[in-house]
Amino acid sequence: MKNFKNKVALVTGASSGIGEAIAIALASAGATVILTARDQDKLDAVRLKCISAGGKAWVYVAEVSDEAQMQTLADAVHAQFPAIDILVNNAGVVMGGFTWEVEPSDWKRLHDINVMGVVYGIRAFVPKMIERGQGGHVVNMASVSGFFGAPGMSTYSASKFAVVGLSESLRLELHRHKIGVSVICPGFVNTPIQTKVKLVGSLSSEKARARVAKDFEKTSLTPEQVAQRTLQAILRNEAVAGIGKEAVLVGALKRWAPAVLERFMRAG
Repeated sequence: MKNFKNKVALVTGASSGIGEAIAIALASAGATVILTARDQDKLDAVRLKCISAGGKAWVYVAEVSDEAQMQTLADAVHAQFPAIDILVNNAGVVMGGFTWEVEPSDWKRLHDINVMGVVYGIRAFVPKMIERGQGGHVVNMASVSGFFGAPGMSTYSASKFAVVGLSESLRLELHRHKIGVSVICPGFVNTPIQTKVKLVGSLSSEKARARVAKDFEKTSLTPEQVAQRTLQAILRNEAVAGIGKEAVLVGALKRWAPAVLERFMRAG
């Protein structure tokens, strides 16, 4: 993919944060953007921003963890476009808790959104991309937590490790169809998600919440920076894009000095 002009892109979790920023960046680059999330009012506001940026945008409300809703979304989109060019599986949630203290219902909810939401997006839109035969690109949003499992983050890390592994396989599977796949792994990003982090068990304390807030406050990485780097990854057809100092450092240590990374995380 050489540019985004006249391309059709669908972004999940587009009502705020990284999803919103990616949608606006794509619109400003000339793409037609399909916005989906659960909040109609927020999506409408993002749509106006996309239009102001010079692009075209449509809004469809859908829950990514609901396969039927995702298929209904796909049917509506494909009634308007034979296939999309870019699929951005961005929707996700974060939670913290020691592995043995996280309730099975919380494990299931998080993985239904973070992992199955990606699967449902792929199943709903990739077959039409293949059938059309004109290539395309899939972006799956992971995290630095997809590189290393930090203490208290096993539920989230497990979901993001799954997204990284899924993306690696998908990239090989879609190569012959000229459809690229990139998995995006940002570090801490200053987005509204920091106010929605669910902490359970022993980590459900004011001290732990203050630490989460501090980690997010320290970051200088913005959703707009992640969005621009994501567009770059699409154009370059990069397999993995680690974004931000945490992601770059953790990715390098995990590969070249895993014992050092483990000692550092223990000390933290």
